[in-house]
Amino acid sequence: MLGLLAIGLVAILVANFLILRLAFKPMRELESTMSAVQPGLEEPRVHTNFSDPDLRRIATVFNTMLDRLEHERHVSAQRVLQAQERERQRVARELHDQTGQALTHEIISLDLLLERTGDAKARQQLEAVKRTLEETLEEVHRMSQDLRPSVLDDLGLVPALRTLAKQPSGAQVALQVDGLRDRLPAPIETALYRIAQEALTNANKYAKASRVNIDLRCLDGHVRLRVRDDGVGFDPGSIPEREEPGRAGLGIFGMRERATLLRGTLEIRSAPLKGTEVVAQLPLEDNHVGG
Repeated sequence: MLGLLAIGLVAILVANFLILRLAFKPMRELESTMSAVQPGLEEPRVHTNFSDPDLRRIATVFNTMLDRLEHERHVSAQRVLQAQERERQRVARELHDQTGQALTHEIISLDLLLERTGDAKARQQLEAVKRTLEETLEEVHRMSQDLRPSVLDDLGLVPALRTLAKQPSGAQVALQVDGLRDRLPAPIETALYRIAQEALTNANKYAKASRVNIDLRCLDGHVRLRVRDDGVGFDPGSIPEREEPGRAGLGIFGMRERATLLRGTLEIRSAPLKGTEVVAQLPLEDNHVGG
């Protein structure tokens, strides 16, 4: 008799355990989704097809909260990038208009002084100073172009990429453009230029590439930028999912953020000794671009 009671008690406990486990499964799912929320990543969503109306309401409120957070983060990140570009433009203009003009004035003054100087030793010293000023002026121009190339604002993305490809960088750069006859919206031009600039910097600084191919084309309502190098490559799996303080990320987080903010995608394809390919694809929406 006691044995039967014990078996019955165990059966009741097991049944209660299974019932409670099923009852709390939706709560565990909610907890798991809430724990998965991470700044800077696309947030998961909770399904709302619960039988319990209270759970449906909690899931709906939670998803609405995530939608608002994602929108606010998207808007804030856009504002930060726009402010950065405005500041880059301001500093680049000051370097070009003020520092560059001041250095040019000093170089002209040295030329006039050299014409009046007959002493060989003095001329040698003046020429050394002039060379230093010319090198400094060249560096100021380079810094100004890196910060915000005027050709990007004045002529657009394609001429800016041509200028970028011609800059002395170590690797031989080839640019191919297909399907773009008109200018793209300014945010898209800026994002694609910065992605190409960062990818080219990585190819020279880290990959030790000898050749880089930049391919820009318009297709099916999207614009695609592909930057491929023949460098040493790396394992994309070694890059953490989010940026970690003090750890170099080859600028990948910045490139990916620029693409994401414009509802686009960015892929990194690489392998050790196989080179690296950066592919950014951004939607054009209602923009009129020749195809």
